[in-house]
Amino acid sequence: MSAPATPTSDAGRPVTGAMPTIRPRRPRRARSHRRRARVINALFVVAMMLVAVWAAWPIYQDVSYLIMAAGAMLTGIALAWLGARRGWSWFTVLLAVLGGYLLLGVPLAVPTALSSVPNILGGLLDLVTATVFSWKELVTIALPVGSYQSLLAPAFLLFLGGTTVALSLVWRGGRLFALAVPLIFAVQLFGLVFGSSAVSIPLTVLGWSVPAPRESLIGLAALLLAFGFLAWRTHLARSDALDLAARTTGVRRTPGGLGGRVRRGVLAGGVLLLAIGVSLGGLSATWATPARDVLRSSIDPAVDLREYISPLSQYRSYFSAERYDQQLFTVTGAADAAAAGTASRVRLAVLSYYDGEVFRVVNPAAGESDQITAFARVPHSRASTAQRVTTRFDIAGYSGVWMPGAGELSSIRFAGDRAAELSDGFFYNAGTASGIQLNALENGDRYTMVSESQTEATTLAALTRPAGVTIDDALIPASLADWVDAQAVTSDGAGLAELVTRLRERGYLSHALTAPSLDTAPEDSWTADLGDYQFSPSLSGHSVARIDTLFTALLEKQNNTTATENSQLVAAIGDDEQFAVATALLARHLGFESRVVLGFTLDAATTAGAARTVGAASACLQGICSGRNLAAWVEVAAGDDTWVTVEATPQFQNPLSPIDDTTRDPQYNTEVIAESATEQRAPEANPTSGEDQQEQEEVTGPDLAWLFAALKIGGISLAALLAISTPFLVILGAKLKRRRDRYRAADVSARFAGGWDEYVDAAVDRGLADQGSMTRVEIASQYGSVGGTVLAHLADRAVFGPVPPGTGDSDAFWALVTAERAGLAASGTRRDRWRAALSLRSFARLADAGRLFTFRRRISRYVTTTVRSNRRDTSRMGERPHTSGREA
Repeated sequence: MSAPATPTSDAGRPVTGAMPTIRPRRPRRARSHRRRARVINALFVVAMMLVAVWAAWPIYQDVSYLIMAAGAMLTGIALAWLGARRGWSWFTVLLAVLGGYLLLGVPLAVPTALSSVPNILGGLLDLVTATVFSWKELVTIALPVGSYQSLLAPAFLLFLGGTTVALSLVWRGGRLFALAVPLIFAVQLFGLVFGSSAVSIPLTVLGWSVPAPRESLIGLAALLLAFGFLAWRTHLARSDALDLAARTTGVRRTPGGLGGRVRRGVLAGGVLLLAIGVSLGGLSATWATPARDVLRSSIDPAVDLREYISPLSQYRSYFSAERYDQQLFTVTGAADAAAAGTASRVRLAVLSYYDGEVFRVVNPAAGESDQITAFARVPHSRASTAQRVTTRFDIAGYSGVWMPGAGELSSIRFAGDRAAELSDGFFYNAGTASGIQLNALENGDRYTMVSESQTEATTLAALTRPAGVTIDDALIPASLADWVDAQAVTSDGAGLAELVTRLRERGYLSHALTAPSLDTAPEDSWTADLGDYQFSPSLSGHSVARIDTLFTALLEKQNNTTATENSQLVAAIGDDEQFAVATALLARHLGFESRVVLGFTLDAATTAGAARTVGAASACLQGICSGRNLAAWVEVAAGDDTWVTVEATPQFQNPLSPIDDTTRDPQYNTEVIAESATEQRAPEANPTSGEDQQEQEEVTGPDLAWLFAALKIGGISLAALLAISTPFLVILGAKLKRRRDRYRAADVSARFAGGWDEYVDAAVDRGLADQGSMTRVEIASQYGSVGGTVLAHLADRAVFGPVPPGTGDSDAFWALVTAERAGLAASGTRRDRWRAALSLRSFARLADAGRLFTFRRRISRYVTTTVRSNRRDTSRMGERPHTSGREA
């Protein structure tokens, strides 16, 4: 700094004996300086919040997310500005944020509810419940989620609250401005913690590979902005301190030398480069793997499917007289792809895992928690390509959780009276391109699916056997392996295709153990639909024992004859349930990955009068699918993430050989006593093992669905009310504990001091000013309370007096404190009493942080501290007077 300027006369000569001239900053210049500082602070906060928006983009990837983020940040800026302009307390700002959240939450966070007034009211309820429950839903749903249901609510709450609180801290938090940095860091972590476990593709720059470039750039941007903000605030504090010194001493401030600026710049740059190097090194070590651990990695999104019977076990029920000709659903739109010459299929369930009894949807070894095979909640829209097919399903007689679909899902929209309920119950498995509906489908439901077009990459004969495939021999019947050895075929795709052809042509179609009744109408009988068909009984089920029986019959027939034509070696009896499983096990025995698919075939070339080809299941006519059209086929992995479809239905034109036809079942003579003879019903067959099943009486009881619905609504309402009221309950509990600790202090003198503090806290919470470092008597006189003056004298006597007080004296003192608090409460309205009970000004007073949420307009930027003489810094009881001064 330069020396103080010496005053001169009009003639230009120095005036001796004059005091240094003080040059205060002009008010207009000071206001401009404060306005510029406030704008720069806001720009730093907005830039750091934009990094948080960028970090959370992969979770949503929708325009509605950008609109929501912009609205939340603008609202937060407006609330923080109003709070600073009008001097709102922290409680008022909290209520303003809550009001903005409820007022703007539906249009910004639940935009799908804006279709009608009832939907808006429902969207408001969804917004309130989403405040508590949507956090877990966000990590149990497939990404991106877009604007699905109310899943924008967590991001909206963070962006709105984070912007408001951060700006309030940097504008009016004083020395606590630095708390804005970890606060915004927490908001930025939202996108990384709740996002996908996969990281971005490594980027190579000048021969140096950068792992997870997107995540690295987010971390680097957050670090640079935080560093720049803290450096700016440090520079601002230093500049203000120099200005204060200049105004106080009259010493003019001159710019620093170039050397000092260079040293500070080099030091700041070195620290910044060190921080960047350490950060990038840590990121390289952390994100060197293609996946990272996030919340969704440890939270199970699966649906428990153990209570649902395997759909393949229910296959034969669709060929009963009641369901054979029953219209299940209608498919519209998928026939366009079939018109081009390719058949389109509707997938009902994809069964990838076999445990020896039934084919299952989920892996029995890993359980329902397996992330690969789990059915998870998905948004309405998923990533897709240009090759898409739109299919509409109108449900008629079909009911169940297994949902008809048309390939890999791109988007889905539910319609009808149960649209919202169906949307909540829809879960999807991307690995098998199949979905389930927990709120079981029923008559009148409809939905539209946009799916990827179904293409066949190659044929079965063109497949090559993959290497390193392990097979569980316990799930492969010995007769299957012997039959394969007897066929003398290769172990590649061509050999598998030949085995499947021989299996189908040497099998015989049969859907039941007994022939349909003669009274059954022809349109309801599967035998009548097959034309000149000779019925042969067959057991249901697809366990290892059932498949072993099938291949044992084929092997015995081949060993007992010299015929080589497939039509002369027909011995296995069954339908798609057994032959699809047998085909899948054949593929696995040769080393190919396989799975069984249950569904329907849509073929535009099929007409009502067309005859069925050998071994082919009938296709849905004009998109109308009934029980007769249900089929099961096999998909074999091609090795390039594609699957080859393999038909498995056996033929029905060539019946069993004459030897098999002449074989009669053993006859047993049973003596019947007429007097005690009773009619015995035939036992029902177990669809999984063929064993008899005892008839069980239907258990009936009162319908408690209304009670469960009422309990659900009540529980959600109670949870929302609890979430809203939790902050207020915490405040009341903290004040109650503070009062109790003061009253029960171990030292009696400390009880008097605590009682006085309780009185002052009650006054401050009711809007009276904190008197800072005044004595107790002075504070009581400022409050104008006669009882307060008595309390001040008693507290001073107990703390500073020569005779220690007794327990009875403290009880009497606390009785006076309670009376004074009651008098303060009686002086205001009920609203004032509630505001005082929930006020945090007393906590801010004790923490010496009252300026954080004391939003009084300042006359001066600087706080002056009044130092009183003849005041002891510490009393003999360890009590230290307050040192926070009042603003000028």
